[in-house]
Amino acid sequence: MDSEYGQIYEGLYRRHWWFRVREAILLDVIRRLDVRYPADILDVGCGNGLFFEKLSEFGRVQGIEVDRTLIPSDSRYRDRIFHEPLGAPQYSDMTFDLITALDVIEHIEDDHRAVEDMLSMLRPGGRLVITVPASMLLWDRHDVINQHYRRYTRHALLALLKGKARVVDMRHLFHTLFIPKLAVKTINTSFRADTPQHAIPTKAINEMMEAACALEYRALRWLRLPFGTSLLAVVEKAAS
Repeated sequence: MDSEYGQIYEGLYRRHWWFRVREAILLDVIRRLDVRYPADILDVGCGNGLFFEKLSEFGRVQGIEVDRTLIPSDSRYRDRIFHEPLGAPQYSDMTFDLITALDVIEHIEDDHRAVEDMLSMLRPGGRLVITVPASMLLWDRHDVINQHYRRYTRHALLALLKGKARVVDMRHLFHTLFIPKLAVKTINTSFRADTPQHAIPTKAINEMMEAACALEYRALRWLRLPFGTSLLAVVEKAAS
C-alpha cells in the first residue's frame, strides 16, 4: 500500500460509505454460512484489526498484517496481529474455522501460493472468504496507489480457486458503480486527470451512497449479475 494512502486508510475504513457497505455485506455472507461462536478466525491483511470487533460475533479473531506501519503502538489488538507473510513457519501449526482475505490477494504477486497457504490453515469444513477488485477494464491510478498486481474477472478468480477447494459462492458486488468507475477511468486516461477515488464525501453524500449500495445488495443478492466493481468468493475446504 502506498505510504500516504496507508496513513489515511483506517479513517477511510471507519467512515467511507464503500467500506461500510462492504463490511455489512460480509457480515451477512458469514452469518448465512452459519459460522458459529466460538469459531477460530483469521483476518489476512487486517490493518489495525479493523474488522476484529464485528468478526468477534463469531469467535476469537487474529490477523496477519505485514505492513507494521498500519499498527499503532497503542493498538488494543497488537498482541493478536502477526506480521510474517503467509507461508511463514510460525503459521505451520495454526488452523482456523474461517479465514477472510478482503481485498488482499490482488496485492500479492503469487496469488496462487497465497490461496494455497490460506487453505492449508483451514480446518476440514472451514471456509475462506475472499473479495477482490473486478475487471481489468477498470484498472486505474487508484489501483496503482493501492499497489495492486491485477484486477480479476470471474473466470480468472475461478481458475485461481479451481481444484484447491469447493467454491460455494461467487458473485459480483457494487453493480451500479461499474459505469461510473469506468467513466472515471476513461476521464483519467483520456485527459491525464487524477480524479480522487478515496476521499470521504460530505456527510449527506456519504449517507446517500451507503444507503443506495446497501439497498442494491439487498435487492439483488440472490442474482448473479455478470458485472460489478468487486468480486466475492466463498471457498470451503473438504471435510475429512
